[in-house]
Amino acid sequence: MQPLNKEDYPHYRDQLRVFINATSPISDSSWDKMCSIMNFWRVKKGVRLLDYMEVESAVRFLGKGIVKCEDHYNDKTFVYDFRVAPIILSETVSLLNSTPSRITLETITECDFIELPRNPFVEMLFNDIDLTKFCAVGVVNYLGMTHYKQALLRTLDAQQRYKHFLREFSSVALKAKLEDIASYIGVTQQSLSRIRKNVTWDKNEKELEALSSELEVVHGKLQQHKVDD
Repeated sequence: MQPLNKEDYPHYRDQLRVFINATSPISDSSWDKMCSIMNFWRVKKGVRLLDYMEVESAVRFLGKGIVKCEDHYNDKTFVYDFRVAPIILSETVSLLNSTPSRITLETITECDFIELPRNPFVEMLFNDIDLTKFCAVGVVNYLGMTHYKQALLRTLDAQQRYKHFLREFSSVALKAKLEDIASYIGVTQQSLSRIRKNVTWDKNEKELEALSSELEVVHGKLQQHKVDD
């Protein structure tokens, strides 16, 4: 990680304040307290912000970039989410309970983020009711989104799940590895290849079809580079 240039601070502070106000506004006093503990970082692609069995050390506000969220359970690993800026990024269970995390958070692009270190942030969280409300609403919103995604995984077929991924994560499709896309929609990489070749598109899905074709070109070039190397 490397510190951000100070001239970038106001931009990401403003982003975070807008995000907070859209979720559950906090007082100027609570905002000033948050600002006093902020760190500003830039990280390269392929960096783990949180590793498996580490204790979460911070709440982050992702101002730029994309992060892959992987779960590790019974010696198996699967991608369960992609977090796309601007968004809050933290493993809440590990953060609040000081327990080892079973997930990893890995950048798949260069990322800029605000870091709120665990100890001072948690202290504020339990002392400032408006900040407590913001976090509670944020967690509830995330749980609702997670339940919705689980419902889709259980009710859509593989082709529909692929289309939904393209619709939900158009900015991720050209950045993520094919094995990560396959893991997210719950199929093997070989099955994903068959889906991409055989998928049928409705008349109102031209943008998705174009994105899928671009995905084919981009990953085809990446595969060729690997062969050449």
